Amino acid sequence: MSKSPIDQQSWKPWQLRELNQWDLNSPAIPSLDDLPEPDKPKVPCLEPQEVLEQINLLDNLKEEAQRSGYQQGHELGQKEGYQVGFEQGLRAGEEQGRQQALAQEQPIIETWQKLLSEFNYSIDSFDTVITTKLLQIALTAAKQVLGQSTICDGTALLEEISHLLQQKPIFSGQPELHVNPAHIELIEQHLGSLLSLNGWRLVADPKLHLGGCRVVAEDGETDMTVATRWQELCRLYAPETLS
Repeated sequence: MSKSPIDQQSWKPWQLRELNQWDLNSPAIPSLDDLPEPDKPKVPCLEPQEVLEQINLLDNLKEEAQRSGYQQGHELGQKEGYQVGFEQGLRAGEEQGRQQALAQEQPIIETWQKLLSEFNYSIDSFDTVITTKLLQIALTAAKQVLGQSTICDGTALLEEISHLLQQKPIFSGQPELHVNPAHIELIEQHLGSLLSLNGWRLVADPKLHLGGCRVVAEDGETDMTVATRWQELCRLYAPETLS
């Protein structure tokens, strides 16, 4: 930027008089008292009744807010309490129901355990029981046919006496063969010579049943009567049939 040359002719030094002169000639500055007062805000003027109504309205709003908050809190707490109570009650009910069911089922369980135990025992003794029952039936059937067929005609008796004669001598002296009188003639006809050869004597004994015999010797005897053989058979295979 170029500087303009100073006009030396127009320049002159500053003097105090000129400043004072300027101050006197300048317009006066207004004082604070001369300033206008600002406009005050207009405040609505309320009547006492209106003030009371406003206060009551605020109180009502406050009470309503409190009631609403209390009601919401109560409902929420009640809902949560119901839920907790329901869950606790459900668990307690389930446990109580389980205990009651177990108590009701316990006698049934014990009964079934007893039945199973008895059933296992029955299975263990099944073979013995069945065998005994079948033997009882067989013995009963045999008892019903005693005195018939081979018993009556003496065929079985002849076979039994022949078997005794074929064994080694077990009796000393002269054994006696006791039989029912009805079989005397039959035995003499078929085994008379064999009895004489072995030194046996044939004796009629009316106390003996048909089909049986008894050998008596000095050192003992052999009872082959039907009654004795029956008792021995029952005692050997089915002791309970004798009761």
